[in-house]
Amino acid sequence: MDTAAQALRSWPQTATEPACRLCGARLHRTLIDLGDLPLANRTEAADTANHPSYRLHIRMCDDCTLVQTADVPVAAAPPEPHRPARSTIYLNRARHDAETMRKRLRLDAESLVIEIGASDGTVLHPFQAAGIPILGIGPVPNAATDIPTRIAFFDTETAMEVAVRHGCADLVYANNVLPFVPDLFDFAAGVASILRPNGIFSVQVPHLLSLLQATQFDAFRHDAYSYLSLRVLEHVSRSVGLRVFDAERLPDHGGTLRVHACHVDGPHAARPSLKSVRQAEGFAELDRRDIYSGFSARFAAAQSEFRDFLQIRCAAGRRVAVYGTATRGNMLLNCCGITTREIACAADPDPAVHGRLLPGSQVPIVPLQTLMTAPPDDLIILPWPDAAEIVPELTPLRQLGTHLWIPIPRIVRV
Repeated sequence: MDTAAQALRSWPQTATEPACRLCGARLHRTLIDLGDLPLANRTEAADTANHPSYRLHIRMCDDCTLVQTADVPVAAAPPEPHRPARSTIYLNRARHDAETMRKRLRLDAESLVIEIGASDGTVLHPFQAAGIPILGIGPVPNAATDIPTRIAFFDTETAMEVAVRHGCADLVYANNVLPFVPDLFDFAAGVASILRPNGIFSVQVPHLLSLLQATQFDAFRHDAYSYLSLRVLEHVSRSVGLRVFDAERLPDHGGTLRVHACHVDGPHAARPSLKSVRQAEGFAELDRRDIYSGFSARFAAAQSEFRDFLQIRCAAGRRVAVYGTATRGNMLLNCCGITTREIACAADPDPAVHGRLLPGSQVPIVPLQTLMTAPPDDLIILPWPDAAEIVPELTPLRQLGTHLWIPIPRIVRV
């Protein structure tokens, strides 16, 4: 067992200074303490009477720099089923990535591609279409029924079972999975055990640096254990015999980090973009007081600005609605104490949530068509990172006179 993992398991926990999930050091530094908030990763039935809240305290380890949720409530796990974007941009990127990997690794009918946390087949379908064997691994059934799936949380035990039944993989994907993993060492060790000698492990996570730079307080959530940087991912990889050889910052979902790793003695040479991301994080580390210690103050300013915006709008008699029911939007409203006093309704295209309520704020959820028949004066796009995809869908509302807004990093009209 890794010495850091041993320390994590044996370190005495205290109410004020828990142990770091990664290295076992005591967590002295607070990044932000959002207080008691309701769980944001699910909607509520209209007749829900009890709305429990849990403290959301985000800390940073001074030793290994992992930013983490101090105490994840049991009720917050596992994360809600993810409804990934199916836009042309994401589908085309998945197809391009699959073709690139197929050529780089010379994948064929004897190969195996695994996706951990597989959701809807977007990543795996292009490989399947090329005749390459695939496997999804996740705690819930895959939304794409044609994807062979192992229903389980991924860890070293699951990895051994997969290796026995299916063999080792040439390529393993884990997109937006690691933040919800309580034991990063065990997860990475499992990947290392099923990755073939020349294989590649591809990871995509929300990038901590982007989150901090844009004051994305809405990205914090009860069911996420950690918020990751390249520095941490390299540390975890090294601990299990893997080596990061490529890293890239992408604009997806407010800023994500995509990392490729291989075995330490694998044939993949380090790419120039890896150095670029290291430097970007290094420059931020040089001014830790501003990027880390100043985060709470920047959050307070953004919180005040959002509240003032709504207060002014409501005082002027304007009707305000929001678009979207995803976790980020719920966190934004609850962090700012917003309720039905300020927001008339939330529109969402998913019929499964119509007639339900946003958690905490208790804002009723309606079909998008409801806004078309009774246009609000202002509509705030809560999933603001995807505004470029959403705004064109709202053109009819804009033509009816509705003003469209995005709330972060500051509220602006689009």
